[in-house]
Amino acid sequence: MPLRTDALFKRLSHYSDLSPDLAEVLEMVCAEQRTYEPGETVIERGAKPESAFVVSEGWASRSIDLGDGRRQVVNFMLPGDFFDLQVFVGQKADHTVTALTELGVAAVSRDAVLKLFKEGSPLAPGIWWSTVQEEAILREQIVRNGRRSARERVAHLLLELHARLAIIGKASGDSFDMPIGQMHVADALGLSYVHVSRVFSFLEKSNLLSRSRSRVTFKDRAALEELANFSTLYLHLNPENVRLRAEGLSD
Repeated sequence: MPLRTDALFKRLSHYSDLSPDLAEVLEMVCAEQRTYEPGETVIERGAKPESAFVVSEGWASRSIDLGDGRRQVVNFMLPGDFFDLQVFVGQKADHTVTALTELGVAAVSRDAVLKLFKEGSPLAPGIWWSTVQEEAILREQIVRNGRRSARERVAHLLLELHARLAIIGKASGDSFDMPIGQMHVADALGLSYVHVSRVFSFLEKSNLLSRSRSRVTFKDRAALEELANFSTLYLHLNPENVRLRAEGLSD
């Protein structure tokens, strides 16, 4: 039977050398499983979460709503992603987390995570690197929405999502499932629904990508990357640069 933390283990394994037995340790760290329907709020901005969470299946959004109803999606939460780690320092949530699909999350035991770091578990550097990547993604979001054109924004986001899903085995070749609507993309990129729809039409007519239901396929990945000026540098995906080994931690 698959573990609730399979996606998280695959993600952390990208950053740290993990033996298979650590999958069971990670499963014990994530204590309670919860499920949400699309549109349900997982964490409300201003609330004080009782625990941190890791997405086990499905997609969610981290967002901030303005008083007039406008919404900025700050990031999409994918399987294997942590969120609300501010609970470890007693802080209130500064954002809202909403289920975009049927969502499964596992509550993360604060004491168990701190114990991993205290005991020097190989899981600890992987968790640390996952937070480094998340911060880098948020920085890239600022650049994406602040300086890129609409076409560049959409192409860049799609390339990012594919790269993040590939880490956990949820992308095959140049294809991946994107089970969210164009309105969610619009809220993430600071664009209107109509503008996003026009950009997708342009990308398809230009033979850069194709869509079939929720499946997105890059037909000319090189051209798409050139359009978006996309680099995976901020995602820290090169194992030669980011993989942390036990001997390195002891230096």
